[in-house]
Amino acid sequence: MPAAALSLLVVEDERALANLWQAELSHLAQATLAHSVAEGRDRLKGRSFDVMLLDLHLPDGSGLDLLRDVEERGDETATIILTGNADLNSAIQAVRLGAYDYLIKPCKIAELEQHLQRIAKEQRLRNENVALKQQVSRTRGTTVTMVGDAPLLQEVRRLVGRVGPSNASVLITGETGTGKEVVSRLVHANSARRDEAFVPVNCAALPRDLAESELFGHRKGAFTGADRDHRGLVQAAAGGTLFLDEVGDLPLEIQAKFLRLLESKEGRRVGDTECYQADVRVIAATNRDLRKDVASGKFREDLFYRLATFELKLPALREILSDLPAIAQHVLDTIHVEGSPARAFSSVSLDAMGRYPWPGNVRELRNIVERAKILCDQAEIGPEHLNLPVIVGVAFPTGRASAGTPAAAGASGETTRPLTLQQMESHMIEDALRAQGGNKTAAAKALGISLRTLYNKLDARANG
Repeated sequence: MPAAALSLLVVEDERALANLWQAELSHLAQATLAHSVAEGRDRLKGRSFDVMLLDLHLPDGSGLDLLRDVEERGDETATIILTGNADLNSAIQAVRLGAYDYLIKPCKIAELEQHLQRIAKEQRLRNENVALKQQVSRTRGTTVTMVGDAPLLQEVRRLVGRVGPSNASVLITGETGTGKEVVSRLVHANSARRDEAFVPVNCAALPRDLAESELFGHRKGAFTGADRDHRGLVQAAAGGTLFLDEVGDLPLEIQAKFLRLLESKEGRRVGDTECYQADVRVIAATNRDLRKDVASGKFREDLFYRLATFELKLPALREILSDLPAIAQHVLDTIHVEGSPARAFSSVSLDAMGRYPWPGNVRELRNIVERAKILCDQAEIGPEHLNLPVIVGVAFPTGRASAGTPAAAGASGETTRPLTLQQMESHMIEDALRAQGGNKTAAAKALGISLRTLYNKLDARANG
């Protein structure tokens, strides 16, 4: 996190000295001034600070009283005590109460700068650790490798190379499972922020009543159960990239806060009355047509245009079938199954995969390949291991044809009119639900799509 993101409260009764520090430290922090214990408490109402420079001797009491207030609130404020030689015992007492460190007055600007830089570095590491713990289950096994040489993929790579070095917001669109997070990581890796945090957020998975707190943070006591201050994912991504997957599922009230974040680089925690600075690059992704959502009032028009400063559309797997063998082999190589001898695909398997429409795209491919690797007890994966779903109108050599399947129909001399992708998708959903006994969660997993996406498709069919 850049040091400029620090918020600083200076509590010093010598006004000229406080003004000097405010000016000299402006390249490291945004300073707010207070000249007494009472003013300090007033500044702390409704917000907290990253750092507090606190003089022990104030006109209306001891700085230790203000330190105790901050510690009792549970703020993550790093307090630097300012004291004279005669008050070293008080300074040591302050450190025992929770102060970060103390400096002997008159202190040099360089000393203050060193302390702020160290605090900023520690805060950045702490935020990255929080982000890692919160996201590890979703980020394990991800990669920034994009396999394939089809013209559509070459164009995606070219655009990533152009937009990566900028700070522009990016909107990545495409069907479910096309690799939107992989591309977002490529954008991040091509930026000057590559060494800072990359924080992915699945907007569809955020609990509606806790979404604001998870994203922007909250103060202790802001709501029932908020027993300590919480830095949200926006602050965890400070200096780096925040990836909003399924951004179309953000509640409208949260969309307004993200608009402010994009326009002024400001966020506000639940329970705070003042904003914090957040140097964050936002990359969003969706499998929905946000323009239709804008027209229907489900998505803010101003936020859409802010996010879509640069739009990247990813191709569906069926549009880059020339790269399917290479992509499938890459997926096979990255999946570890203990004891599996499978190292490649037979030519018959590749032919079957090349004729399948892949409505779940690379995510569905990964699920099918993983299952095949588990089942396969030989060097090459055969069609019998793939278990490709049966699609009415198309026969796949999986050895599963029976009466009523396309292979059986073809054998009897019947002809079948080619189906549209929407019709094939509908049949796949029906097959999956039937195979899973109506269990939608299991059906979604078998199809390689999220449960929310399955519900959206079922709703679309019901309303269509």
